[in-house]
Amino acid sequence: MKNILLVVDMQNGFARYEQTKVLKQKIFNLLQLEKFDYVIATRFLNTDNSVYERWLKWNKLKDQHEQAIDHSYLKYIDFVVDKNVYNCINQQFLDKLYEINNNQLPDKIYIVGADTDCCILIVATALFENNIRPVVLLNYCASNGGELAHNAGILCLKRLIGKDQLVDVEITEKLDLSSL
Repeated sequence: MKNILLVVDMQNGFARYEQTKVLKQKIFNLLQLEKFDYVIATRFLNTDNSVYERWLKWNKLKDQHEQAIDHSYLKYIDFVVDKNVYNCINQQFLDKLYEINNNQLPDKIYIVGADTDCCILIVATALFENNIRPVVLLNYCASNGGELAHNAGILCLKRLIGKDQLVDVEITEKLDLSSL
C-alpha cells in the first residue's frame, strides 16, 4: 500500500489569516520531508451564483490568484483535483486512487489542510464512508474561522470518524507513518 497524502485547499485565497499562513508553511515543511509516495491536492473553485455566494454571501476564490495552489507546493504534488463543493470524494477520485494504488483502494489516506470544520470534516467523512481510513494530521490542519471553528471541526470528526483517526503529532524524518 502506498502512503497517500491529501492536501486540502491550500490555495492563496485560503491563506488569509495568521493560523492559515502558519499552516501553509507547516505543510510545505511536511512536503519537503518527502514521506509520502503520492500527493493529491484539492483546489476549490468558486463560481458566479454558487451556493456559497447565494446562501453564505461568500464570494472569495473566484479569481485565478486566489484559486492558485501555492507555487512552492507544486513540485511535490502528483495530481490536483478541482472541486466547486466542500467534498472531492466521487467516483472519479476513487478511480484515481485505484490507478495509483495497484488497482485497489488504499487502506488509509493522510489528510492535511483547511478548513478543519468544513472541507477536512467532509472529505474525511466521505473517505470513511468509502471504507478508507482517513488519518487527519491535526498539526497540519487549521480553520479560517479561527480556533473555535477548528476545535468544533475536531469535535465533529471525533464523533463522525472516531478519535483514533485524529493524529496529533509532528511528522519528522524518523517517524514511521505506518505507526499512525
